[in-house]
Amino acid sequence: MNLESDLILVVHPIAVHFAVALTCCALILDWVAHWRQRAEWRFAGRLCFFVGVLALGVTVGSGWVEHLFPRPASVFDAQIEGLLFYHEYGGYGVLGFFVTLAVMRARLPEPLPVPWLVCATIGVLGVLGQGYIGGEMVYRYGAGVRAVQVLSERPHEHKKAPEEQSTEAGTSDK
Repeated sequence: MNLESDLILVVHPIAVHFAVALTCCALILDWVAHWRQRAEWRFAGRLCFFVGVLALGVTVGSGWVEHLFPRPASVFDAQIEGLLFYHEYGGYGVLGFFVTLAVMRARLPEPLPVPWLVCATIGVLGVLGQGYIGGEMVYRYGAGVRAVQVLSERPHEHKKAPEEQSTEAGTSDK
């Protein structure tokens, strides 16, 4: 991997946290605005929701770009493959669901109707489920963690430092 790909690969883990936080906050603010009937809560919920949908788009897009790069082999590849499939296509589904909600929200009058809030709640549960699957891949199986990938290499694949190579060949500096 070179510097450009390393910079691209850090976007997904960062964007994920914004997407989760903003969609969850939007949902809470929207429910509070529904109960309290205050314009400030509605505005805050609306802002968090649309920025959260944008963050979901960045998250899914960066995950797709990350998927295009070759992955170093890991001892956990067999376990990761199933989770990766669900995570990838679940991400596309969640994004599509939230884009649909965003189009609906842009056309709905305030205050938001309860059926829309229930759909948004289901969507946030989908986001949290995606977060769980992504967390399992990273924290249980080390997907995307360089140390796990380095430790998964076969012993003969490890590159040795120049000092180690010179002493093995019997050419020590004396």
